[in-house]
Amino acid sequence: MNARRAFTLIELLVVIAIIAILAAILFPVFAQAKLAAKKASSLSNVKQLSLGTVMYTADNDDVFPSTAEDAGGFMIWFPGDNLPLGWIDPNATQNWAAEIFPHVKNRDIYVNSAAPKLSNNIFGAVPAPPGANATYAYNGAVSRKSATSIGNAANLVVYQGTDATSRDAYIQPTPFGGQLADGSLTFGNVHNPNGTPVCNGIDINWMGASFGKGDNYGFADGHAKYFQRHAVTFQMMGVNSDVWQFDGNTWQLVPNTTRLTERTPTSRNNWESWGQCDLSRL
Repeated sequence: MNARRAFTLIELLVVIAIIAILAAILFPVFAQAKLAAKKASSLSNVKQLSLGTVMYTADNDDVFPSTAEDAGGFMIWFPGDNLPLGWIDPNATQNWAAEIFPHVKNRDIYVNSAAPKLSNNIFGAVPAPPGANATYAYNGAVSRKSATSIGNAANLVVYQGTDATSRDAYIQPTPFGGQLADGSLTFGNVHNPNGTPVCNGIDINWMGASFGKGDNYGFADGHAKYFQRHAVTFQMMGVNSDVWQFDGNTWQLVPNTTRLTERTPTSRNNWESWGQCDLSRL
């Protein structure tokens, strides 16, 4: 009768070590492949949102989707806040996401699967359906603007990603509509004497960095492309003038060709970044 030969302890340890080495090599590759797939899916989402917006303008007298303003003339940058169904809720204010929905007919394309869902009773993600969430933000500078009035549609960002999914249809940058009696504008301690509309909050560090240091961006002509955040300029966000920035102590004026801040763990959240947004002069 033949005796059966068992594996020795050394042989088992060698096999286990080989498996561990292969796992250490392959798991990061699988993770990168998974992230690449999510990045491609997000790019498709942004492309569909951009094309849906183009179709909306074609059916709406050449005018871009609109978002409501409050009594002070400020565009409401968080439609859907504190509502059980989010931006699609019947009580939500007018917003870009709801306006283009008949042209895209899919709530999933508003959401980047790589972004975590916020958990908060006010702006956290809601079950969808029946509710609706969004990861992407709309450029408020194009709200209610005629497509033919835009000077450089192929270089004007309309959609960008945020770093988390919420129930809000965010607006960013946000047009500032508060005018003084003489028609001029002020923001902080800076005076804008000619009254040209300005856009505020252009360089916010929780937008435009869903994938490493960059994100997928959708443009006014309907195309979409991945950019490193530091490759995006203030001009691409709709600013035709120099840009005022607040460094925490003083205001400084920089050209609109200046790039947005590179996303780092210590990068400043530049709410105080604004400039004139006359889209016809881009």
